[in-house]
Amino acid sequence: MLKKTALAIALSSLFVGTAAQAITIYDNDNGDVIKLYGEVGVGGHINPDYEYGEFVESPLNGNKKGYGTDTKYVDDSFATIGVKGTYQEVYYRVELDYERENWAYGSGDMVLAIDKLFIGYKLTDNHAIEIGLTDTAFDDYDKYGDFTFDTTVETGEAGDQARTVKYEGKIKDFKLGTSYSYQGESSSGSALGDIVNGYVGYFGKTISAVVGVEKRAGSKGESKYGEQTLFGFGARYNVNDKLSFGINGYIEDEDLAQDHTQVIKDPRDPKKDLTIYNDYQTFRNKGALVSARYKFSKKWEITGSYNFEEYEKWAIKNAEYGVTPYSWGDERTWGTVGVNFRPSSSVIFAVEANVGESAQDAYAYGRVYF
Repeated sequence: MLKKTALAIALSSLFVGTAAQAITIYDNDNGDVIKLYGEVGVGGHINPDYEYGEFVESPLNGNKKGYGTDTKYVDDSFATIGVKGTYQEVYYRVELDYERENWAYGSGDMVLAIDKLFIGYKLTDNHAIEIGLTDTAFDDYDKYGDFTFDTTVETGEAGDQARTVKYEGKIKDFKLGTSYSYQGESSSGSALGDIVNGYVGYFGKTISAVVGVEKRAGSKGESKYGEQTLFGFGARYNVNDKLSFGINGYIEDEDLAQDHTQVIKDPRDPKKDLTIYNDYQTFRNKGALVSARYKFSKKWEITGSYNFEEYEKWAIKNAEYGVTPYSWGDERTWGTVGVNFRPSSSVIFAVEANVGESAQDAYAYGRVYF
């Protein structure tokens, strides 16, 4: 699963809302503005189940990849600091992330990386183009119908990519966007090939919905990742100011290499060894959820979701071995219930509990935005 930070669209919405409170460090009469913004978060995953392969194993096992059982808490601390600005029709952003690479195949360490580095141009008030290191178009809405925050159904879209050109526009209550990324990479640095994705959505006050598509060209044998086609959907229904419901889902056909050959180019320099991946097979993955949120007040709210996920490789291996190497069988379901406390518009504390075939028992964190 291609993953960088497991934050749902609800958290993204909070960040967008509070970004307006960023610190202004330059402002002139021409409307040119430079602002400093950021985020500090502390929290993590409680009692993770490593069988699901979603987390890097504990370093105590002497190996940072694979499964492990000797840690009951996986740190998910995170910090962001960035500068964004506008000069007439031109806008830009530089953003640094400091995060724990706690996902499977991650390093397990706290890593500092440039998350955004792009320049944009406003064609009109409602249409713009961005070029550089930025999130792909569908990344903003891939979890639109999910009100919970962590380890719900993941679509596995491309996320942030360098060498990206993105267009986004708005026509009344409709929004649309598309992006092209040249020679994309996974969060671990594996080659993905060129990536094209996009979305179109209707965002009304009561009902809103968005549909997204992604197409990946594949690595041409450079990594295990081959071609991919992804369809995603999300929708929200606001019953009133307090109660909202949402749905989210995806279907993905992904080619993954089943074999590889190591070619030694220079025996005196192991760093020049080359691995060629082959025998790509197509696997279908799909998932869906229903979600809800109820606001008791401006400070307190409760969220919940019911999740379903099915990976074709689970069924194939279960049938191949005649047993169940995956304890959850060919598919899995789980639920999440969370309580969020917002003492101010820029601060949130939350606790989520999971039941069923979940990769963890709970998730807890606190985040401050400026």
